[in-house]
Amino acid sequence: MATPARRASAQPQPLTVDFEALSYISRLVEAFQAFDSDSDGLVTAPELRGLLASLGLDKSEAEARDMLARADADRDGRLCVDAILDVMNAGELGLGALGALLQAAVPALESFAGPDELATVLGLMGTASAEDCAEIIACMDGDGDGDGAISVEEFKLMADLL
Repeated sequence: MATPARRASAQPQPLTVDFEALSYISRLVEAFQAFDSDSDGLVTAPELRGLLASLGLDKSEAEARDMLARADADRDGRLCVDAILDVMNAGELGLGALGALLQAAVPALESFAGPDELATVLGLMGTASAEDCAEIIACMDGDGDGDGAISVEEFKLMADLL
């Protein structure tokens, strides 16, 4: 006979995730990628200014340079996506446990992740409901096509950043 703990772990528990925060982080990552003009994984002060403007934050060139200087740990005049998330206080949104959960799901995913596939993987782990999975994918599906799926590369990036 299964113990109550085993029975409870067999059913996915709702995640306590602020989906608005997850969507915010996803938008930051998408904006970063859009303004990383040479696709080197780094943005310069002018690129940072454009990125911020795309998010509705109008900063002068001097303000963008100042933000970059404060967050530029290696003083190379460029910021990686992690530093952008730090500058925008994304780490304070309380999504750390979600990052670990998503990282654990990455090896089992195919080339695209949709809510059903994510629900299957996370359901086997006993960690998320189908509704939570649909919301996670909706937050991350920012490519504008509304297909309800993201590439595994996008998924991995977000999992690593959370």
